[in-house]
Amino acid sequence: MVSVPVQAARGGGPIGRRSSGGGRTRLWVLLAAVLIVLALTYIPFLIVLNNSFKSSGQFIAHPFGVSLNLHFHNYVTAFKGVDEYLLNTIIVAAVSVIIGVPAGALGAYAFAKMEFRGKGVVFVGYLGLLMVPWTLTLIPLFVEIQRYQLFNTWWALVLPYAAGAQPLNLFLFRTFFEQIPDELYQSARVDGCGELAVLRRIVTPLAMPVLLTGAVLMFVDAWGDYLWPQLVLRDNGLLTASAGLESFVGTFSLGGGIGPEFAAYVIVMLPIMLLVAGMMKYFVAGTTQGALNI
Repeated sequence: MVSVPVQAARGGGPIGRRSSGGGRTRLWVLLAAVLIVLALTYIPFLIVLNNSFKSSGQFIAHPFGVSLNLHFHNYVTAFKGVDEYLLNTIIVAAVSVIIGVPAGALGAYAFAKMEFRGKGVVFVGYLGLLMVPWTLTLIPLFVEIQRYQLFNTWWALVLPYAAGAQPLNLFLFRTFFEQIPDELYQSARVDGCGELAVLRRIVTPLAMPVLLTGAVLMFVDAWGDYLWPQLVLRDNGLLTASAGLESFVGTFSLGGGIGPEFAAYVIVMLPIMLLVAGMMKYFVAGTTQGALNI
C-alpha cells in the first residue's frame, strides 16, 4: 500500500503520467498560440517587404511569390515621395513629447507627493478620460482648434497629442513616484531643494525608464495617426507620415506604382519599428514599474 503513492509521487504512476501529459499539452498549446500571434504580426510585413522590390508586372503575375530580380530603385522613388512627411512627423512627435512628458511628470508628482483638497476626485476624473473613446472628442476638439485659430498648423497636432497622452502618463508616472522612498524627498528638501528641484534632481533620474515609456507611447501614437491630420491640415506640405503616405500613393495611376507604394509603406514603418525595438528594454521596465509596485 505504501509503494503506490511513492510511485505516483515520483511521476511513475498514473497520476504522475497524467500530470506530465497535461503539462506537455499546455506547453504545446502555448507554443501554438505564440506562433499564431507571431505569424499574424510578421507575415503581413514580410509580404509588404517582398512586394516592395517588385515591378508592377511581377506583382500582378506573382503577388505572393518571391522574385529574384529586385528593383531597388523603388525605394529611391518612395523616399523622394515621403521624406518630407517623415521629417514633419519627427518634428510633430518630438515637440509633442517635449511638452507632454514634462507636463505628465509635474501632474504625477503633485498627485503622488503633495496634498490638496479634492486630489482623489480629480485623479479619478483624469483616469476616467481613459474610458472615453477618442472618436467622441473629434467634433468638440475640431471646433476648439478652429476657435483658437490653430487650423492648418502643426499646433493643431502637437497640443492634442500632448494633452491626450496625459491620463495614461499620469497613471504610470504617479504609481512609480509613490514607490520612491519618502526619505529621499525629505533629505532633498532639508538640503534646500524646492519641489521642482526635487523632481528634477531626485525623481527624474530614478524614473527615467517610466518617463521613456511615456515618450515612446506618445511618439508611436503621433507617428501612426491618420485621421486627425487629415481633418485639421489642408496644406500638403504639413502632412505627417500616415496621412502623407496616402497622398504619395495617390500620385500613381491605378496599378502604376506598385513597387514604390509598398516601398513607401516599409519606409514609413521601419523607423518606428526600430525605435520600439531599441527602447524595448526601457519600455518593459517602465510599464512594469509604472503599473506595479517596485
